[in-house]
Amino acid sequence: MADERQKIRAAVYLTHPEVACWSFSKANAIALSERCPGIEPVLCPDTPSFLEALPAAEIALVWRFEQAWFQRATCLRWIATPAAGRDYFHITPPSEVRVTYGAFHGELMAETVVGMILGQCRGLFAAQRLQKHDAWPRAELAQQMRLLRGATVTILGFGHIGEWIARLLAPFGVRIVGVRRTKTVQPAFLRDTDRIVTLDELDQVLTETHHLVATLPGGRATDLLMDARRLALLPREAIVYNIGRGNVFDEGALAAALAAGKLAGACLDVFREEPLQKDSPLRECPNTLLLPHCSAIAPKYLDIYIREFAREYATWAAAR
Repeated sequence: MADERQKIRAAVYLTHPEVACWSFSKANAIALSERCPGIEPVLCPDTPSFLEALPAAEIALVWRFEQAWFQRATCLRWIATPAAGRDYFHITPPSEVRVTYGAFHGELMAETVVGMILGQCRGLFAAQRLQKHDAWPRAELAQQMRLLRGATVTILGFGHIGEWIARLLAPFGVRIVGVRRTKTVQPAFLRDTDRIVTLDELDQVLTETHHLVATLPGGRATDLLMDARRLALLPREAIVYNIGRGNVFDEGALAAALAAGKLAGACLDVFREEPLQKDSPLRECPNTLLLPHCSAIAPKYLDIYIREFAREYATWAAAR
């Protein structure tokens, strides 16, 4: 055990008003101390307590950080967040301060995506909607139910999250097409019929897609990537899913395509503006499931993050 005088103080400001698993608990603090013996975690339940702890902290574990706070952070060397999105921080840190993001979300979000796809294919979501109006909606459900096996699933954004989705879907016998900025070596778990392509081939890929799963980050490079023209390339039986960022889809064009029956359905977890407006046309679209940006929620969320952080911490501490 490291001497107390050598302990690295970590100010932990990870609280959430709605989702308990996104709030750092005393049990999480114990786990952090056990996995990172050199750390002394200081739990901060609110902004004032965090700002009070910040001057002595070398590490800050946070959901947010403001530029003005650097003036108090004279010892700070590392800002770490469980969040995957680079849009959580709008800061320019001093050169001596590193900023890292969570990369563990794939194993959680992939289960959500598999559930979405199975729910759409096997009529589970449709059955829930129909049971409000029909006590025995077998005939209508029969028109919507399909098999997942043999379908082409295009994963738009084939990074950590995209690979996890592909890994969980592979046993279902689907054909997987991963789309990313640059070509990469195909993971060993994929089959010969699967392939990895670049964005240059996206238009061609969309025409043969049954399930389009978007996992892309926000930013100018992805803004309205799936516009009206590209949505029109998808077959009528295609279903779209978005667990990345809401800027990727033209929501107006998507709602119009769904309302007109030019797409078979959608499962959306993220939106351009959150919470989604009450008058959004997406709320009235047929065969559409809307989630409140929750695809990564899981009871062990912070436990998994602590394991990931501990690996990074070991490398960082050794280099100090």
